[in-house]
Order: sequence, then C-alpha cells, then structure tokens
Amino acid sequence: MRTMLLGALAAALVVFSGDSGRAQIDPNHAVFMTGNSAHSLTLTRNGRILGTVMFPKGTWLSAVDEQAHPERGPVLSGRYEFHGTFELRALADQEVAQQSKTGYSGGGAALMSHAPLVLRTEGVDVLVETEK
Repeated sequence: MRTMLLGALAAALVVFSGDSGRAQIDPNHAVFMTGNSAHSLTLTRNGRILGTVMFPKGTWLSAVDEQAHPERGPVLSGRYEFHGTFELRALADQEVAQQSKTGYSGGGAALMSHAPLVLRTEGVDVLVETEK
C-alpha cells in the first residue's frame, strides 16, 4: 500500500510539474494546516479526477494558489478549494520540531520553505480536506 502511494505521488509530481517561471505565488497568503489530522488532496481538470494524495496525521501542509484567496467550505469545515496555479508544501512533525529546537522564528511561510515535498500544478482545480 505504501509503495503504491509513493508511486502515485511520484507520478503526480512528474505529470504535474510545471515551469516555475509562470504565475507567481506569494507563500505569505498560504493556508496552513497542522499535523493534528490527516489531509487529502484531490486534483481535477475539467471536472475529471487526475489523482488523489493522502497525507497522514503528523504532516503539516501549506497550500496557496495564484489568486491568494482559496474558496473555503463552510466555516471550520477543513475544506479548501484552489484554482489555476497551485503550490502545496508538506513537512513532517519531526521536521517542525527540529526547526523549533534550533530557535526557529521565521513564521509559517519561512518554516514551510524548508519542506522536502513541494507539489506545484498549473491549470487544475485542487480540493484540500482535513479529516475530522
């Protein structure tokens, strides 16, 4: 199961990697999701699902699109929609803890700039949901 998920993620990164010289994304407008719950990410284009990625509890996420204002579901629903150029960063609890031990104090965008996983897409719709 884990191998299949990693393979799907690797395929998604190859398929959805874009030219970083296109639309500019401001990470200071990102939505931050803590590692207290699991998260899912669904990518669609023209209403067709391209893929789904699951992030386990303990994974911190930041998500932002070129519009810098995601569409929220009902208040506190843990559901966000993004459109167009999109960027997601993922960081494990251990890495967040390591940053805090070193006296890190740069804010959420600076913290997530150290994320080992960056998924950038263009021309897609993205739904990020936090499990309850």
